[in-house]
Amino acid sequence: MYAWATPEYLLNHMSLEQILMYYDYGVEFEEQRANVLTHRLAVGFGFVKETPKTRVRDRYNDKPDKQKFYELYGDRIKRSEGGKD
Repeated sequence: MYAWATPEYLLNHMSLEQILMYYDYGVEFEEQRANVLTHRLAVGFGFVKETPKTRVRDRYNDKPDKQKFYELYGDRIKRSEGGKD
């Protein structure tokens, strides 16, 4: 899976449990990569319709709530004399 992960290196520097965990993670990664590839091919050939991607930021309201901010932290804000409210 990785160039540095030669059998000699794994046997000399990792325990058996670590080698098995590394192998399991590698197999899981390759399965996920194969799933992504087959899905992209299916979309490319028109067998399935691609669902539009939504950005995480679009799901939530990112506008700052100034009123709520001042309700929560208004008494903790330190301002110089004559500062804005």
